Amino acid sequence: MKGKLFLVLLLTLLLSGALRPGSPDPEREKVLGKMIANWLANWHYSGMKIDDDFSARSFAQYTRYLDNGRNFLVQADLEALRGYADKIDDELQAGDFALTRLGRQLLVQRVQQAQGFARETLAKPFDFTIDEQIELDPDKRGTCRDLGELRAWWRKWLKYLTLTQYINLQKTALKTPAAGAAGARENGPPPEAAPFSPALEAKARQAVGRSVERLFSRLLRERSEEMQSLFFNSLTASFDPHSQYFPPRAKEDFDIEMSGTLEGIGALLGEDDGFVKIFEIIPGSPAWIQGILKAEDVILKVGQGGEEPVDVVGMSVSDAARLVRGRKGSSVRLTVRKPDGRILTVSLVRNVVELQETYARSAVLTDDQLKRSFGYVYLPRFYHDFNRANGRNAADDVGREVRRLAGRGVEGIVLDLRGNGGGALEDAVRTSGLFIEKGPVVQVKDRHSAPQVYEDRDGEISWDGPLVVLVNSFSASASEIVAAALQDYRRAVVVGDHTFGKGTVQVMLDLDRYLAPDMARLKPLGALTLTVQKYYRITGGSTQYQGVVPDILLPDLYAYLEVGEKSQKNSLPWDTVPSLSFSEWKDGRTGLAELQRRSQQRLAASDRFRRLAESVETLRKQRQKTQATLNLKKFLAEQDALFRQAEERKSEETPFPYLHAVAAGEGPEAGDEAKRKEWLADLCQDPVIEESLRILGDMKAAAPAL
Repeated sequence: MKGKLFLVLLLTLLLSGALRPGSPDPEREKVLGKMIANWLANWHYSGMKIDDDFSARSFAQYTRYLDNGRNFLVQADLEALRGYADKIDDELQAGDFALTRLGRQLLVQRVQQAQGFARETLAKPFDFTIDEQIELDPDKRGTCRDLGELRAWWRKWLKYLTLTQYINLQKTALKTPAAGAAGARENGPPPEAAPFSPALEAKARQAVGRSVERLFSRLLRERSEEMQSLFFNSLTASFDPHSQYFPPRAKEDFDIEMSGTLEGIGALLGEDDGFVKIFEIIPGSPAWIQGILKAEDVILKVGQGGEEPVDVVGMSVSDAARLVRGRKGSSVRLTVRKPDGRILTVSLVRNVVELQETYARSAVLTDDQLKRSFGYVYLPRFYHDFNRANGRNAADDVGREVRRLAGRGVEGIVLDLRGNGGGALEDAVRTSGLFIEKGPVVQVKDRHSAPQVYEDRDGEISWDGPLVVLVNSFSASASEIVAAALQDYRRAVVVGDHTFGKGTVQVMLDLDRYLAPDMARLKPLGALTLTVQKYYRITGGSTQYQGVVPDILLPDLYAYLEVGEKSQKNSLPWDTVPSLSFSEWKDGRTGLAELQRRSQQRLAASDRFRRLAESVETLRKQRQKTQATLNLKKFLAEQDALFRQAEERKSEETPFPYLHAVAAGEGPEAGDEAKRKEWLADLCQDPVIEESLRILGDMKAAAPAL
């Protein structure tokens, strides 16, 4: 991914389409614009000014958001808009948004023209024997030079959609089992070469026609206030990727997502280059439990039960989320493109998030070769029930599991924070405190004051033995606070891949609360999330942008994905504040260089890690191939090869015969013996966990000399 990781539902606002002509409320727009500009100028952490530089950054964002898939505008349109590139600050001051009026006018015209291109193109059969390709990356494709190039793009895009629809229909006709019935594995490759069916091609074209007509219709009837929201988000995104404006409709969606009562599949969606992408799978959700959908999967179609699927390419994230969402017990089918290029269909039964699946769990791992037993604690997120005084929280649960493992006589503990996207700051601080006696854990600073220090003060330690903390590129925020603190205290060895690098804090402002009483008629205004603070390590460096660099780097299958703050446009930079006074752990990690040397020796001799590294490199190269063939025979062959490679990677996931796992506590899977066995079996075939135990063995064997 190239710096386009946005939070869930942001691109309710970023529509790549046109709006039904209508008269926006000038007073409402003026008030909203000034409120957003004032909050950004006075309270955003960066302290950037609303000036011509701000205008230039906002204009670049606006033109990108206006046509986020490069599907409608041509070069002449961008030139017409460019006259406003340094005037956005002036428009905000005057409350007159000529830029958005022109943008809306141009898009109305181009969407209508694209609609004509589509109808003309889909009236004739496609020839899938021609050897041609389509570029799917808008950045590489660029904005079309003129209408002729725009027409040519739409012909290829419609052919691509029809090709994928034809293959889906062919699978159905051949009665290939649908993939991903709840709990099922990913479906296999496309059907083997079969005689081309003109009837299926016609049916596929008709389905694509219905889908794109729905898209054009939606884009042409959108309200003008939605287009204004797009403009306001251009302003916030020029400050950083996590500040954003939510119009009233999007705020309702956000409130539903954050309430934890949503019935659906548990996938947080965002936009990337005009595609709807999965950015996070919520722990405990149907998608998380099934295990097929992953972050970075692109959603191409959404089907309800047995109904015809709807194309969601170019659709706003809000509208796509409404298709994915549904009643508990109902089924939904998602056609997705995996980061490695595979296209597959996954069926899920909607449900509410099973909170117990997010709770900390532990196991005792015995290594017959080392003749030692170690503890393992997995924490999917830093949860905290703020609605009940005695509600469950991550820190208490991790503490209980750690003490339980200590009581079982383990010789070291692995705390697994891989994929943990964060959560409650309080629990991050208290979780760190389980492994140190007392002292500072993290600094939190806003723009206007000195850093505030969060400390562990209880003077108690739940575990004082060897400790490894596992992280990866999806470990973020609170996870990074814990990993950084334990690394700075030299209390733990951090193992894995570089973390995400999100070291910023946002607040959500209900803009209606800041509206003068005599302007109540303008409600609802929506909400603004604003980046107001940064996290800093006790050594003074920020966790923002750079994240946490592990002490021992291990290959990670997701390393080929370009995720993290470094990949996001306008992300805040790494910086420092003064370091704090603290006492390093008494045993420290004085032998870290030796631990690294021994680990590197094992990795060099490990066939499994060698194959993992080769897989990462293969996937990285595949991800860089952004062109797709429009030749049916070649398309099927490429998909078949991709599925075979995925099966080969899966076949390498075999247990280490000398590892044995036993659940230490009741765990969230205690009521399901099959689920418990599956989880324990997965632990015994994870090469990162296996190497972590070897590192613990080295620490135990050499302590306290190391």
